[in-house]
Amino acid sequence: MSGSARNSRRDFMRNAGAGLAASMAAVPFLDAAPAASIEPMKIGVFGLDFTFWGIWADLLSPKGRYLGTSALRMRPTHVWDKDAKKAQDFAKRWDCEVVERYDGMVGKVDAVLNGDLYNVPWQHLLMRPYLEAGMPCFLQRHWADTVQHLDEMLDLAAKHSAPVMATVPFEHYAEGDALVSRLKTIGEVQAVFGTAEAADEPHFHLPYMLMKVLGYDVEWASMATDDVKRLGYLNINYGYPKGEKRRAFVASMQTSRADVFSMNVVGDQAAISANMPAAANYYTRFFGQLVDIQKTFEKKAQYQPPDVIRKKFLCLQAAYYSQVERNSAPVKVGSVPADWRIPAWRPDWYDGSEFRG
Repeated sequence: MSGSARNSRRDFMRNAGAGLAASMAAVPFLDAAPAASIEPMKIGVFGLDFTFWGIWADLLSPKGRYLGTSALRMRPTHVWDKDAKKAQDFAKRWDCEVVERYDGMVGKVDAVLNGDLYNVPWQHLLMRPYLEAGMPCFLQRHWADTVQHLDEMLDLAAKHSAPVMATVPFEHYAEGDALVSRLKTIGEVQAVFGTAEAADEPHFHLPYMLMKVLGYDVEWASMATDDVKRLGYLNINYGYPKGEKRRAFVASMQTSRADVFSMNVVGDQAAISANMPAAANYYTRFFGQLVDIQKTFEKKAQYQPPDVIRKKFLCLQAAYYSQVERNSAPVKVGSVPADWRIPAWRPDWYDGSEFRG
């Protein structure tokens, strides 16, 4: 991999609200009694281009060189990529088996993890055979290009009791959980400010962490950036409505390289904050997410209710729509047409022939 590609990827990587209920009654949640664990879990690998798999494989494979041993009981055992040479190189490095078709891992692995941002607009097609087989699936950010395609995956997951997990590493940071426990000490929330690294596209890492802290009842979103794919300047705002015991407030987020993230929540009695320094270990930032993936998939559970997955996407979609269609004006969450597409990073990545036959 070239230095520029590696740097691009590194730069890139750089409670639920009331009324949000699970729509997958057939699928247990994490507070359910654990099922017998799989020792170890066999993981199917998707996506070797704009991907995090170079890091995840180094942490999960027994051949990993970062720790000298695997961190968890998940092993990448099978791999598919549209570029057969890339799949073969990955398989040789991490001791995997290459499958010839995207659906070739059904029955061979315990779960599949899509890692490639380029795959997002076709993720509903790539995951279909695995969801239909009732297999746990991890969806790559930002999970779909349209509400229609996201709903297609969630509906299949519900029909076949297939656990779906769709998170970013920020949602698993202990700093977010600490903010939740301290919220009650600041009185009524007045304003929220945050920054995060985001060198490759309008970020969703901090907004998703922010919603986990503040709740998912975001009413509107806006985005202002100089380029929706290769940003320099970025501002994202999430508007929270007035509640029974809460004033309306805005959570405003900017890009900055000073920290991995910073967040400040200002109340009428006090303010609280959290941050992660830019020097934080790049590999260990992923441990929390990988641990939660393993726990979730071993139990064949849902990490978050599907309504939460959907709400996170609707907020991101509204922000994109604000920038692309409304000159950065606020857009009501849920008002964007279901077939409106978030711009694809590589619109020509697949031509459709891959999914026939």
